[in-house]
Amino acid sequence: MTIQKWGGLASFLLAVTFVVPSLIYLTGSLRTTIGPFAYAVADFLYGPVWAVCLVTAIYALRERIGERAPRRMSLALLFAAFSAAMFVMAAFFRSTNRHYHLIHPELNLEMSTTVLVVWTTLVAGVIATGWHFLGWSLVLLGSAGWTTGLLPRGLSVLYLVGGASSLFVYLFPDMEANAILLGVVVSIWQGIPLWKAEPGEKR
Repeated sequence: MTIQKWGGLASFLLAVTFVVPSLIYLTGSLRTTIGPFAYAVADFLYGPVWAVCLVTAIYALRERIGERAPRRMSLALLFAAFSAAMFVMAAFFRSTNRHYHLIHPELNLEMSTTVLVVWTTLVAGVIATGWHFLGWSLVLLGSAGWTTGLLPRGLSVLYLVGGASSLFVYLFPDMEANAILLGVVVSIWQGIPLWKAEPGEKR
């Protein structure tokens, strides 16, 4: 497959990784038989899979736009890589912390207010940093897509709106739900032209 089709496939999978891990985190329970496995799947999707899909999709978009906006697309890819690193780090923090709790039940760490506050603050801060970098990447994508005309106008506007929302998740945590919803819509929409692109096609 061409890099465009890989980017399209990554975009569709990215939409899945926005939704499925969040549902598992919200509804899962470590007390069930498959609870630890379900959380491990969520960590894998929310971290490494999400990161690879994001970088692949934006790399494909950079190749699609080509030399029409090289600086903005290179910066968008760089910020996407920073965002990916933050989400991977958050997933690793979640996973290692959870496994340590499961391996040492005698410590009753889930009852320690200090441990829970520190862990929650650390993970939330890393995730918010990831959203912030993603916001810059989306804003740059929206700008490049609008000025070059190589992406649908509506998609370019969604990039800008989604990017603006993602930029301020660290200040307003409740905005994360809106950022996730916009991320799903953007991922599916950008996946369609990437998947349909023929070799050498620029539009």
